[in-house]
Formats: sequence, C-alpha cells, structure tokens
Amino acid sequence: MLYLSGGTDNPINYAILFVSIISMSIFFSVHYLVMYYLLQPYNVSTEMKSSTYRLVQGLTYIVSWYMIQIKMPIFGFGIATIVFCMAYSLISLFLAYKYAPKTFKLRI
Repeated sequence: MLYLSGGTDNPINYAILFVSIISMSIFFSVHYLVMYYLLQPYNVSTEMKSSTYRLVQGLTYIVSWYMIQIKMPIFGFGIATIVFCMAYSLISLFLAYKYAPKTFKLRI
C-alpha cells in the first residue's frame, strides 16, 4: 500500500513496515494467550466471569485506538512497535511460565 500510494524516499521503510505489521500480529496473539492463561476468564460453560480480563481487554482496545490517532514517521513507529513487541513477548513468556500453573483453574 505504501508503494502504491506514492512510496517513500527511504527504502528501509518498506522492510520496517512489513516487520512491524508482523510484530503487531505477534503482540495480539501473545497478549490474548497470556491474558487467558493468567486471568482464566471463562467458566465450564465458556461464559466470561473475569472482570479483570474485561478491564485489560478494554484498555488494550483504548490504547490501540489512541495509537491509531497519532501521526508519526514510519521508521519511528516501526522501530517502536518491533521493540515493544519483543519486550512484551519476553516478559509475557516469563510471566506465563511462572504464574500460569498457579492461576490456571477451571471456574465454576
């Protein structure tokens, strides 16, 4: 889309944009899996019972919507996205391995 809309002067922006889109996909996949294992929102009937899960989910959407409103250069946005996703994934992996066995239970 960037190329079709007139492109950019810096060809590295194409690679950064591509990797940042993949990073955002990884973020949302990891985020929802970690929330599931740490907050265990569903009961036996697959009804959502965790208000903490709803709060974190709502905050995620609010922050995502806010980030859409910010106008910034592709390079800065891409690098920030990639670094954030890498850090978030590593921290989430650590938290899931450490706390998921204690928090993962079947709610009634």
